Amino acid sequence: MAEQEEELSVADERSLRAYIKRYAAGDIPREEMLETIAAWPLEEEDWDEAQPEPSHQDNTASVIYGESLLGRLTEEDVEEIHRRRKTQDA
Repeated sequence: MAEQEEELSVADERSLRAYIKRYAAGDIPREEMLETIAAWPLEEEDWDEAQPEPSHQDNTASVIYGESLLGRLTEEDVEEIHRRRKTQDA
């Protein structure tokens, strides 16, 4: 059972969407979430006509904004993530 939980945890760490859901469930402290997402390696979005929305991708900037629309991240969270990402890029 512990191995299965560990495998699930590793899989979640590769999915920004899953990570944000864990944060929203209270499993991750806010400061840790901000630091982690600000450093998260985001992918370029695939714009495929068969996939009008990049819902098949879990590691894009759209995931951050979509999760804020769902109430899992606040507007302040998104602004702070954006600020930290800009600081890292500078």
